[in-house]
Amino acid sequence: MNMNRKLPDGYTLLSPEGKEAFEQYFELRWRVLREPWQQPRGSERDDQEDASFHLMIQNANGDVVACGRIQQIDATTAQVRYMGVDEQERGLGLGATVLSALELKAKEWGLKNVFLQARENAVPFYSSCGYSITATTFLLYNTIQHYKMEKVLPA
Repeated sequence: MNMNRKLPDGYTLLSPEGKEAFEQYFELRWRVLREPWQQPRGSERDDQEDASFHLMIQNANGDVVACGRIQQIDATTAQVRYMGVDEQERGLGLGATVLSALELKAKEWGLKNVFLQARENAVPFYSSCGYSITATTFLLYNTIQHYKMEKVLPA
C-alpha cells in the first residue's frame, strides 16, 4: 500500500481480509478501546463495518498491533473511527501510519475533509497530524471527554 510514512522493520500495513484477520483486528479494537472500561465484546463494532475501509498493522509475529477505520459521510467528508495502537507498541509511529493511509483512501475517494471524535488523551496526537478541535462533544462512559477534530486534506 502506498503511504507517506515508513514502518519499522518487520511491520506490515494491510486491510484485513477474511474472518480470521477481521477477528484479530476486532480483538485489538476491543482490547484497546473497550476492555479498559469493562465494556463487553461486541461493543467495539457498529452497524457501519461493511460500509467502511479498514486498516491494520501487524508486527513480525503476525500480531495486530494498530488499527483504524474510515467511512464516507457525504460527498466531501469522511470520518475516522476506532483508531487504536497496542500499548506495548506505542511511540513507533504506527498510529500516524494508519491515519495517513486512511487519509490517502479518503483522497482516492475524492473527499476533501476528514473528521474524528478524539478522546482527550489523544488530542495531542491528532493535533500533531494536522487536526484541529472544532467542538467539545460527548463524554464516553461518563469518563472520557471527546472532541470533534477536523482536517482539510491537502490537494
